[in-house]
Amino acid sequence: MRSWYAGLPPYLQATVFALIGTVMAAMSSVLVRLVTAEIDPLQAVFFRNFFGLIMIAPFALRSGVMQLKTHRLPMFGLRALLSMGAMSCWFSALAYLPLAEATTLNFTVPLFGTFLAAIFLRETIRKYRIAALLAGFIGVLIVIRPGSETMQLASLLPIAAALCMASAGLTIKSLSKTENSTTIVLYMMLLMTPMTLIPALFVWQTPDLPTLGLLVGVAVFANITQICNTNAFRLYDYSFVVGFNYLRLPIVVGIAFVLFGEVPEIWLLPGAGLIIGSALFIARREAKLAKEANRINRGPTAATSDIEPPSKRR
Repeated sequence: MRSWYAGLPPYLQATVFALIGTVMAAMSSVLVRLVTAEIDPLQAVFFRNFFGLIMIAPFALRSGVMQLKTHRLPMFGLRALLSMGAMSCWFSALAYLPLAEATTLNFTVPLFGTFLAAIFLRETIRKYRIAALLAGFIGVLIVIRPGSETMQLASLLPIAAALCMASAGLTIKSLSKTENSTTIVLYMMLLMTPMTLIPALFVWQTPDLPTLGLLVGVAVFANITQICNTNAFRLYDYSFVVGFNYLRLPIVVGIAFVLFGEVPEIWLLPGAGLIIGSALFIARREAKLAKEANRINRGPTAATSDIEPPSKRR
């Protein structure tokens, strides 16, 4: 099995990891829906981090506690706070919304990421990416349909989760310049476990053994998702790998129909098309600009014909 996999070209190896990660992410969402039928979403968030910490700590500490040494605790704290907000909103969205709607609206993470990078990192976005952002947010309006009888305030939860996820992404971008990935993940779990315990205590209901088993499953699937995505991005281009994430929608739609009898509304299709199309365009455009920046950084060794002038960037 290993020799078969090792013989695959990098893009197929990345595809294997990306597909496994996508299925695991979909399964995690389904388990959260089952769990939140028994306990409050805020309590589920605590257990997700508690079991996640138990699983990752032994591996993270193999090289000793010295790797925990950092001078950037405030940034780690901000990252944990944003991740706590993202996870709380996301688990609540999965509890109160149809799974297909929650998943679709959560695909706005790249849109918010581009918007926030333009504001806080002073990254330049030109007309094509601005058009993609507008199209994506029009897709959001189509899905939630403000003012309609079917609109729910809960529809804002996955959007808030996406905003917090995108904001947390900016902190990770900053932390990754000075900290290794293991330290970043471990600090998130170390900080989020006690932070999420506080709101969980206000809604505490002791879970039974089957519910605890589902909670362990949520943590396992979420951790596998992170590992698979990390390996996929390491093996091949971001713009190629990120597209597989959107396969989560048909998987979730199928499982939600079988388990919960949920049938997506007709408005979901055009809205999802705009959101996913916009996110994919932005991902591919940013990957292209990153490659151009790398060519420029190589200086004279890069072929001038391969470098798009800054005035042409969109």
